Amino acid sequence: MNEIISYGRFQCTELTPHKNRGMEITYIERGLMEWMVEGELEKVKSGSIYFTLPWQVHGSVNPKEPDNTIWHVLFHLEKDYPTPHTHFQFPKSFGFSKEEMEILSQTFAGTRQHCFPATPAMRSLMPTLIGELQSTHALRDAHTKTLIRAILVELKRIISGEVVDTGQNTYSEQRVQALIASLPSSCDQQWTLAEMAEHCGIQRTQLNKVFQKLTGSTPMEYLFRIRMERAKTLLRETDIKIIDIAFECGYGTSQYFANTFKQAIGATPSEYRKHFSGLSAAESRDWKNIQFRTEEEERRRVRDFSS
Repeated sequence: MNEIISYGRFQCTELTPHKNRGMEITYIERGLMEWMVEGELEKVKSGSIYFTLPWQVHGSVNPKEPDNTIWHVLFHLEKDYPTPHTHFQFPKSFGFSKEEMEILSQTFAGTRQHCFPATPAMRSLMPTLIGELQSTHALRDAHTKTLIRAILVELKRIISGEVVDTGQNTYSEQRVQALIASLPSSCDQQWTLAEMAEHCGIQRTQLNKVFQKLTGSTPMEYLFRIRMERAKTLLRETDIKIIDIAFECGYGTSQYFANTFKQAIGATPSEYRKHFSGLSAAESRDWKNIQFRTEEEERRRVRDFSS
């Protein structure tokens, strides 16, 4: 994914003051650090979630970090944003509406605190995201974008104090997470809300509640996105007939699939396939190799920390 600058699970041995060309989110699995953001010191401890925005100088007050284990992801926003902004945009590929981006950006830019206790959902989502980024399966990018969406929505809820007590929902969350993990490989099935709830062993109302918490979407919205991402992958990377792609993505007829795809993507399946097959080699390289020097330094640091 071009949107991702760096990611991993590692021990951070030092954190000199710096800025990133993107939004950074870190889940602290183990450790207790003292990190500063724009001159404000915060205690960063086990079980917390920490984030920074592109214009925010941040780092450690110590030359060497204490023993720790962190899960880290750094990804691009729509622009570099070298100066403070009260509103900013996420990459279009993340799928947020204008109104959703406004809510998220106002929340993230409006808080002076950058470290918060992680919810059970966040403690699960961050490792799941890193694991997905380290995978190589065909729907890796689709699932990654969905997980990032869920993480951003959950972070917003944490900052705003909207997160409900989930202690009694541990079983439900585990069952729904298992369903979420299985959907990319089973999106050809004719899922209904009732069948999903039965699969998880919970009521439909509870299924909706937990799904919204973990993914930021309803179950059927999530399934729809998974199907569209699978369809785009198959159209770009294979010569499979469109009618067969329709069946693989859970649609009974090619016409219904084509109409749904055009409404969601803005092009018919044939047009989408033709567009991507017509990209020049130079255009393809440009899309895949957009790099900045600071990004290379960031990746090198993550590699060094991970080794």
